[in-house]
Amino acid sequence: MNNPKTARRLTAVLLALCLSLSLAACGQPGGSSAAADIVNGDFEENANGKWVGWTRADAAFNARGVVNSEKINGVVMEKSGEYYFAGSEGGNPVMRGTLTSDVFKLGGNGFITFKMGAGKNTDKCYVDFFEEGNDTPVAHVVNDDCDGIYITEHLITKVVDLSASVGKNIYIVVTDNDDGDVLSYLNVDAFHVCQSDDEVAAAQAEHDRQIADYGEKPFEEDPTSNDIVNGGFETGDTTGWLVMDGAALTVANVVPTSQYYWDDRSVYGDGEYYLDGSNNGATQESLTGAIRSTKFTLGGDGYISFMMGCGNGGSYVALCDGDTDEELIKVENTYFSDPALALTLLRMYMDASDYIGRVVYLKVVDANDGSNGGFAFINVDDFRVSLTADQVAELEVAQLEKIQNETYTSASYDDLATLLNYYNNYPYPVPLNSLAFTAYAQNQVVDRGAVDVTAFIADAAASFGGEAVTDIAVTRVTGPDGAEITAGFDAVDMTAPGAYTVTYAASYEGKTAETAFTVIAMADHNSVANGGFESGNLAGWTVLTDGWSVVDGQAAGVISAQSYWDEGLPYNQAGNYHLDGWNNGIDEGATWQVRSSNFTLAGSGFISVRMGGHAAAVHVYTADGTEIGYYTQNRFKDEGFPSVAVGSWADMGTYVMDLSAYKGQELYIVLADEQAEGWAHAFFDEVVTYYETAPDYASQADTVADGGTGAEVQIPWQLAENRK
Repeated sequence: MNNPKTARRLTAVLLALCLSLSLAACGQPGGSSAAADIVNGDFEENANGKWVGWTRADAAFNARGVVNSEKINGVVMEKSGEYYFAGSEGGNPVMRGTLTSDVFKLGGNGFITFKMGAGKNTDKCYVDFFEEGNDTPVAHVVNDDCDGIYITEHLITKVVDLSASVGKNIYIVVTDNDDGDVLSYLNVDAFHVCQSDDEVAAAQAEHDRQIADYGEKPFEEDPTSNDIVNGGFETGDTTGWLVMDGAALTVANVVPTSQYYWDDRSVYGDGEYYLDGSNNGATQESLTGAIRSTKFTLGGDGYISFMMGCGNGGSYVALCDGDTDEELIKVENTYFSDPALALTLLRMYMDASDYIGRVVYLKVVDANDGSNGGFAFINVDDFRVSLTADQVAELEVAQLEKIQNETYTSASYDDLATLLNYYNNYPYPVPLNSLAFTAYAQNQVVDRGAVDVTAFIADAAASFGGEAVTDIAVTRVTGPDGAEITAGFDAVDMTAPGAYTVTYAASYEGKTAETAFTVIAMADHNSVANGGFESGNLAGWTVLTDGWSVVDGQAAGVISAQSYWDEGLPYNQAGNYHLDGWNNGIDEGATWQVRSSNFTLAGSGFISVRMGGHAAAVHVYTADGTEIGYYTQNRFKDEGFPSVAVGSWADMGTYVMDLSAYKGQELYIVLADEQAEGWAHAFFDEVVTYYETAPDYASQADTVADGGTGAEVQIPWQLAENRK
């Protein structure tokens, strides 16, 4: 290598290679080959989940974030074309990284427009524009329009002046260095090089229009008014409401009352819109915040009514002093019950008569960041203020009758019955001018024969507007075969074993209210009463746990659903009903127990119970309370969702128990939900306490349809281990 020219050429090649490597090491696109325009600046080109025209570094900006969704977290996205990049879809919000464009030669008039959303932390989320070969950006753009309350995910048009770099090779770097969880990413779309000043002016006008449309609106109030503005959110937004704190309750949370939650659950709201703190799951439960109504002078008789749902663990509605902001009255949703009354809107009343003539306002507070338990949000609707006692009386009856006449109820939960029970038993501030039962006849277990069912309604009571109603009588009895008996209630023929429904009514000045209870006629004493819950209720069973939901005098929890969740996972229900731990009003973390009637163990001395869920257990006792058997489910497995061929959740399996050592003794059974880690639910069905011969459990199995696919799956019977 003595030739000087050769040496100089080799040195030049090595220097160029080093420069290219250096640029790449600095995060700059290497080489000088530049496209004539921004490559795929609108993200319309997709290559099977891989970036076109852009290079991703580190964990954020996965190409799966290129989406065509009309909304993100409930916000309408003004996308350009069909696709855009949504940071919440392109990786976990805590992930960080960069997205770098291919190098392009800047033409036109040197102005670039693009759309930018989220990126609330402007120190950590931004878009930089570089001239190739220079690591100092010629333009640095942050989303200072994002306030986290009114403007959040919105794709807001940005205008960037790069006119001094016309003719230069340019590249763009989108940076996400935010490891937080609130708008800690960027949404971007429509990077475009302008060719004329008209394009620049149009883009600036679009930016200004978006800020006017989505930004905070002027808040006007008249404290001398006796009413508030937009108490029912019927404008479809938060007009008349002022955000006081946080981002949990914003305009994005005003949603149609027609939308369902959990796919088939109605909120039973008023009017066309309500404020939903979760926006059907779109708003993070960890967010907190507060909003207030316009100030008003409390008039009428000082009554206030509104609807509230969820509000678990620290969320509430308060009446506040308009001058000092003192919370004068605070109302929490003490009726919250998962799942019976989870997100359902419940009408409540506030007696604020002590503050008539005061300037006040209503405040809605979400103070639960999730650390106080799940359902960490609040739903509200239909605030009515300065009501008179007469107006309250009319509203009470109208709301009750609205639910009485409601026909829709979910397939999975008997939510309408629970809601009606709420309105029948709410402590109204003005006596309810409606006929309603205040005490109910109880379910009964009898031996076959002639039964006087009139004796069972002695403790039933009813009232109208606070006045006791004494005209209460049995109206019909429906037998196990569906036949109706309409007379002779003092000696009803119950020789056929099974469940008899006794309907009775209260009457007052032409008005009638009906309800019913169940009588179980027993053929023998070798079986528990209503072991399969086929009466549709807990007749024959005694609830041993406080806090159990009661609907029209009946303990809740027995439902008819054959499957659960969107995937149609099977319960493996034996008949038409089973006891469902989701539907008794007891929180998941708590425990509960129900006790069977006594029975005499006969035949082979084997019994069986279907049970499922992580917390299910069966206890067996002699009549004197001595425990002789303790059995727990062993099938729960949170794997392979939604296939019950792989995992097991609420699906019940048949557990056979050998109690032959206790044949001839009087026993009873307790079905229990016990403490369990994580998924703490229990489900039961088909308690069989008489087998003439020992069941061949080794060759028995229940057939169900697998979740998702519907393919047949076998759930084998098994001999349960006595852990006592």
